[in-house]
Amino acid sequence: MLITLLVKLKAFTMFLKNIEIKELTPDVAKDLANKLSQEKKDYLKHFTPFEFSITSIENILKQTKLDKYFGLFINNELAGFYMLRGFDEGYEIPSYGVWISSEYSKSGLSKLTLYHAFAFCKLNGIKNLMLKVHPDNLVAKNLYESLGFNKTGFDEKNGNYIYYKNLGQ
Repeated sequence: MLITLLVKLKAFTMFLKNIEIKELTPDVAKDLANKLSQEKKDYLKHFTPFEFSITSIENILKQTKLDKYFGLFINNELAGFYMLRGFDEGYEIPSYGVWISSEYSKSGLSKLTLYHAFAFCKLNGIKNLMLKVHPDNLVAKNLYESLGFNKTGFDEKNGNYIYYKNLGQ
């Protein structure tokens, strides 16, 4: 009976997914570039933070000093990433951006990255967070607004709304 229970427990745990958030290092550049290149163009149409080549991503991750790039890993496989950028350019308020693999779309991972970003910022004395979102990206706009981001402007350069959130320091 104990052996049967252990076999069932092992079978059950094989279906559980482990989620980790870790700071990205240059050695994941190839994996990230490959994942991004495998996405359908329509899925990425509003996500254009930088060139998606291995060299570009590797250089960004090697050269970053204060900016942060965090990977989301599901059972040790890269499932997405988010970034807090702008510190290396002298900004006090970081710009948040996120990509979640279409395989994990609508699984709550974007929201998880936001909560992680909120905690990271609060622990580091960062009082505000900024992001930009395309007007047609209704799912993202609804998520950001539900978490207290306020639309404050429009970026003429890329056609995105600008949102800010006070983190209540």
